[in-house]
Amino acid sequence: MYKLGYQALFDFEDAFRAIEFGIEKGFQCVELNQTAPNFSPEKYSPIQRKRLKNYEFPILIHAPQNISLFNLSKKALDGTLEQIYEIIDFAQEISARTITLHLGSAFLISIGGKMLWTHHIMSQKFASTLEYALLKLIEYANQKVFLCIENTSGFRYEISQSIMTKLLSTQNVHLTWDIGHTHILKNKQSVSNANNSTKVYSPASSIKREEEEKFFLKFLNKVREVHLHDNNGIWDEHGIIGTGTIDFKHYFEMLKSIDPYFILEIRPKERALESLHILKNLLQIS
Repeated sequence: MYKLGYQALFDFEDAFRAIEFGIEKGFQCVELNQTAPNFSPEKYSPIQRKRLKNYEFPILIHAPQNISLFNLSKKALDGTLEQIYEIIDFAQEISARTITLHLGSAFLISIGGKMLWTHHIMSQKFASTLEYALLKLIEYANQKVFLCIENTSGFRYEISQSIMTKLLSTQNVHLTWDIGHTHILKNKQSVSNANNSTKVYSPASSIKREEEEKFFLKFLNKVREVHLHDNNGIWDEHGIIGTGTIDFKHYFEMLKSIDPYFILEIRPKERALESLHILKNLLQIS
């Protein structure tokens, strides 16, 4: 009924051990987070790639988290795109189901005694750069793997929301919905109670929890993957399921009409396994 998996990061020497752990412990899939160099494409020979492809156990890929598409230097950006192309080729060779990608972020700069976000100062340049990069990646990934953009960092910029809305409506691009990331956004009640005199601008501060939920519900048919972990609504703890304040039944009700991969993004692996048992009990599945 649910495709429940976990994300492998620094716990494993290679992808084979991560897959075998998933099979042994009763997960239905594994996501290899390439932030850990053990899962990078250059580590795997053609023979090893064939071996990975032969597993019936579904493999998902998470691109390195230090990647950013907000680089106004075309030469540097094209280098980043080449890196992602290599990941896409690797995913196709091993029959990975999805690639999850963070958009990255712009940066703060001091002007007139204030710290300002560069994507506000040069919004058109950043918008053009982001759209160029995404269109290149969408074209390259087409018919190879589902390219999924995750809701973190620069995803919440106004320019990103506008571009993503357009591309999700017209292009073969998809979404990874991280429930924990949505939960740390302020809801309407907490925003109305906040002391605005001490407010510090952050890239996500203008987006409320309900607004992000509404965005994902609008493009629910594009959600291929869901990241699960718990927190108390303050910071991105990646806690064991049930140790925070997320109402997982609320989100599973939202997602009941689709069939995504649910990935426990909880480290280390023992905490992910504990969360699997808790989640199964919560959802009343064996």
